[in-house]
Amino acid sequence: MHIDMLRRGWPEAVLTGRYSFATRRRDGLVQGLFDAADVLTDGLIEKGRRDQLQLRIGGQPSMIVLTGAYPGYPPGIKICTISPAEPMLVLCERQVDRPPSISGAFEPVCFDVVDHRLGVVIGTLETTGGFVRPARTVIHGPSGQVLGRLTQPVTALIGRWLLVGRSRYDITVDGVRVARVRQIRRLWAYEYRVDLTAAGLLDPRLILACLLQKVHSLSGY
Repeated sequence: MHIDMLRRGWPEAVLTGRYSFATRRRDGLVQGLFDAADVLTDGLIEKGRRDQLQLRIGGQPSMIVLTGAYPGYPPGIKICTISPAEPMLVLCERQVDRPPSISGAFEPVCFDVVDHRLGVVIGTLETTGGFVRPARTVIHGPSGQVLGRLTQPVTALIGRWLLVGRSRYDITVDGVRVARVRQIRRLWAYEYRVDLTAAGLLDPRLILACLLQKVHSLSGY
């Protein structure tokens, strides 16, 4: 899909620029934003303090990540607008029946990427590694063709083991880097900055989906 066709619904920074995923406690200004969102009104979430995972543009929250089940919303990992709270992109993990085994932990995990506004699957992510092996994601198009790859440099993985490094990922198309992601050190918080270095070579929604799959576990919602 041409980027111009997405501009009516997606922020420009998500399509061609820079944005970040960052955690923050539900208080202050952010609490006000959540109170304005219908999906997070009284009765749908717990009142306890938990980390939110936000997509930020220019340091300001633009979207939120939800991983739980909420009435009226699709299952899966969701990135939503804030006000009104509407799912934009949903990752649906494919369920595969495998006998329990050690080798099963190294099998690929697949996610269908759904543009919720259009109600269509725009691609599939096939993910491996991330703990004892560098993270790898193969990005497939809706008809199954390979469009690109997300890779984690070995040095970034070793740095995480030694607790001295920062996470880093590259997304490439035919060997050309189209986006890079790097973790920023923050006290009591996580932040991952995304830089689209060659916009137009890959659907930016699939780039967003790759990062959503990597960082969604930081969301307490």
